[in-house]
Amino acid sequence: MISEIMPTNDYFLMLGLTVILFTGLLFGKISKKLNIPNVTGYLLGGVLIGPGVLSLIFPTFPGIIGYHYIESIKLLADIELALIAFSIGTEFKIEYFKKLGPAPVVIAFLEAFCAVALITIGLVIFGFPLYFALAMGAVGGATAPAATILVIRQYKARGPLAQTILSVVAIDDAAGLIFFGIAASIIRILIGTNPGSIGLSIAMPFIEIGASLLIGAALGLITVLLMKWFTGRGNRTSIIIAMIFLMIAVARIFTYELNIGLSSLMMAMAFGSIYTNFSHSVDVVVPLIERITPPLVIIFFVMSGADLKLEAMSWMAIAILAIYMITRIGGKMIGTFIGAKISKAPQVVQKYAGFGLLPQGGIAIGLSLAMMDLLPVAESGPLAVYNGMLVRVIVIAAVFISEIFGPILLKIVLFKSGEAVKST
Repeated sequence: MISEIMPTNDYFLMLGLTVILFTGLLFGKISKKLNIPNVTGYLLGGVLIGPGVLSLIFPTFPGIIGYHYIESIKLLADIELALIAFSIGTEFKIEYFKKLGPAPVVIAFLEAFCAVALITIGLVIFGFPLYFALAMGAVGGATAPAATILVIRQYKARGPLAQTILSVVAIDDAAGLIFFGIAASIIRILIGTNPGSIGLSIAMPFIEIGASLLIGAALGLITVLLMKWFTGRGNRTSIIIAMIFLMIAVARIFTYELNIGLSSLMMAMAFGSIYTNFSHSVDVVVPLIERITPPLVIIFFVMSGADLKLEAMSWMAIAILAIYMITRIGGKMIGTFIGAKISKAPQVVQKYAGFGLLPQGGIAIGLSLAMMDLLPVAESGPLAVYNGMLVRVIVIAAVFISEIFGPILLKIVLFKSGEAVKST
């Protein structure tokens, strides 16, 4: 049984990956027929082959893909998330920001910050622990760019609103990752896993973020030099992948051996940013990287759906989900309006841009996965109830909702603004 797989059974490992990939491919096709984002289809497929749904019907059945198996392949999730962060970094071209001005950066950081802040405040007001509220806020800042970009392309939207939204979603995940890094370090202090003096504890979030960015930037510079030595496309692609593996290893060594929470995501983002601005090979190598990532994307999302523990979806979880959705939407809308106002963006941007920043996807699910390591389930105490698994269940549910309704709202405002045309 694949659901009872142990990591040493290589043939079961391969069978499980086969099942996951074909499930993703099938539900990707189904999602197109239903006119919903592929990511939603992948998650739904994962839920159906995992223990969550099947165990409700057959209580003794552990699912086609079970929790033991998912645990054995979680390293693949780290690789996929680092590749996403690298891809985000490659969007940060200096000439790109010179052309667009400060508006997208101001909007992106303010809307991400307001979402994190309002989610945290909202949950604290309703009596939830500060560390848990901050954990939910930390995963609420990021926006999924894929669905937003697809809607704008589908309706051939052109104008200041469409251009601003496209620019903001390219920066948004970076802002979300930065706020997540700060929040994660504060959470370690709150739950007592970040030892040291009070001064060091306060400084630690900034030290961890700074160190992650510096290591990523340094590896980016080394890669730029290596690209001059290795000229073949295959070799250059291998260098990028090797550096991704190295960043994950470094982050794990610092986190688990030295208790310093470095982030492989921030390393990869800084790495991609340096690489895209200082190497002439980026236009050749990045498309090659993007060609090899689709199977990892499918595995990641199907695995995330299969890992959903529906038994954790209690009435309390539903209440938290409602607070999370309302405060996140409010934070995105308020932050976008303030950012657009400050940067003197056009009225249409001030009024409607927030509607293009509501979907959540891969980064949010990945950050919820990181929260499972940061807030492990405990037998007693607050972590027995308010833990990373609860964060993950709520975030996956939020992704389902936002990936369905977010694109619909964006479509409406694109037509209201007059920037969209009917698709043929």
